[in-house]
Amino acid sequence: MHVTSEEGEFSFVKLPPVRSTSKHGAHWMTPGVESAERADPDDPSLGAATVCGVYFVADPDQTIEVTMRQVNVDCRTGGLMAFVDGWELNGQYFPGERDHEKPLELRVQEFCAEQGASAGGGPWPPKTVGAASNAWVFRSSQNAALVQYRIPERGSFVLSARFHHNPKPCNIMAEGLAPYYMLRNYGLRRNCTLTALFPAVVSVVAVEVGEINESVRYCERVRMDDRLEVGGSVGLDPSYQLVRASTICGRSRGRVDLDQTILCGTTSVRLISSGRYSNQAMVTMRMADESDLQLATVICEM
Repeated sequence: MHVTSEEGEFSFVKLPPVRSTSKHGAHWMTPGVESAERADPDDPSLGAATVCGVYFVADPDQTIEVTMRQVNVDCRTGGLMAFVDGWELNGQYFPGERDHEKPLELRVQEFCAEQGASAGGGPWPPKTVGAASNAWVFRSSQNAALVQYRIPERGSFVLSARFHHNPKPCNIMAEGLAPYYMLRNYGLRRNCTLTALFPAVVSVVAVEVGEINESVRYCERVRMDDRLEVGGSVGLDPSYQLVRASTICGRSRGRVDLDQTILCGTTSVRLISSGRYSNQAMVTMRMADESDLQLATVICEM
């Protein structure tokens, strides 16, 4: 598992095991540097069923374009690659299956074999890049994307990543560096989620959700089609197992600064919208530390 927020070119090479004193095995190199190191035969993490991945995260208002070149991953030996529009961990996806505009079968595209057609015959056939080279080109819907690969015996690939401006970001993977995050539905019937893969202190700074003549209030006990949920979960998809710290609706007429400490593996702020209102919320999110433990709003089993 390799996580990066950098654009550039990445390469991977796995050669058949040989006797070697190397303890590192095949690995990802820094952008623009090729890897040609033989795998350590004693490394248990490089078994035939091992699935690895490079996880991209960009700025909140960006999408990610991944171009796969020189893919030499043989389907006949069990090799496989996949592009995921979002992130996947332990069978769960971000954005959640209920919250993404595309069905899961269009978000996960599998392929293998150099310069061949998509293994599943999907909607992205090879495209010409440059003068005479074929490549797969994929683009995410949000600031998170994943390239997974399984290479049991030998294989290699080269990929390049570019970030593009997203004029209407909805789902956001928090990298923990932004001063604040904006969630908006742009008047559409859609759910937008801000997710961080760490325990966090969430502060709702300003909110406008639902009826604009309603002051900010907690609305857990009332069935509201438009609401802002703050909470945490063990897995990556909060739409299935979010432990809610609060459910907020209404309109703030000034700075709110509603702080909530979420001690879970995943922290999420989820804006649920019916499409009848232009909903938006400004929140801040920072990693929780020891001083926040006594003020925990939600604690999940780790």
